[in-house]
Amino acid sequence: MASNSKSWGFDPTDDKDIYVCLFISRNKDNKDVPNFVERRKSFITTKHYTDPNLIIEFFNFVSNGVPNEICRMYYSLNSRNKEVVYKNLLHFLIDEPNFNLCALQSKIASIAAKHECAKTKYWFFDFDIQDIEKVKEFMNDIHNIDNNIVVISRATPNGYAIITNRGFDTKELFKKWTENVTLKKDDLICIRWNEPITDKEVDKVVHSLNTNKISYKNEDGSLKSVYEILKQISDDYNND
Repeated sequence: MASNSKSWGFDPTDDKDIYVCLFISRNKDNKDVPNFVERRKSFITTKHYTDPNLIIEFFNFVSNGVPNEICRMYYSLNSRNKEVVYKNLLHFLIDEPNFNLCALQSKIASIAAKHECAKTKYWFFDFDIQDIEKVKEFMNDIHNIDNNIVVISRATPNGYAIITNRGFDTKELFKKWTENVTLKKDDLICIRWNEPITDKEVDKVVHSLNTNKISYKNEDGSLKSVYEILKQISDDYNND
């Protein structure tokens, strides 16, 4: 059984961490966009969210939309437990013998995204306040509860994701922060998004890479040239 699963490209004994990735263009972000149709693509990956090839894949998704369409890239905060995902997938396929195997990629992602499949135990708070001073105040309040907690923040389209290295008692925190803050615990974080444009830079990069006009690698085999190109498109790339 193990050797067969490896040949399918899914090996639960592989030591690489897996994550859930979602590309989506939502109706709520594109209400006034002519001819818009909601799209999504979900899958599991061993690539880090800063991996150039994963970002290129996202920009390919963007370029397949209509003009002025806003797209988002989500990535699971916690790595997933492959053995649990694998067992849950097998149980699902046994229980659903008529399942459309063409939809298997997104189904695996759906199973992997479930809370019981989380391997690491990071938390994040969805902080829908676009005020960096409030972010600092919130992070300081967490440290006042437990100074040993590691806290970082990351910008999102509507505010910030406040990430902690573990869980803690949030009762005192939510006595103060009663609005615009939601504890997500294990969930997907919005990592990247495009502005509402017909992104000529994205189209140019994707076309150039797909037609091999731009090399993926330098002479030493590194992907620096791809980083250089993507930096022009995404100002925050080097801050990831």
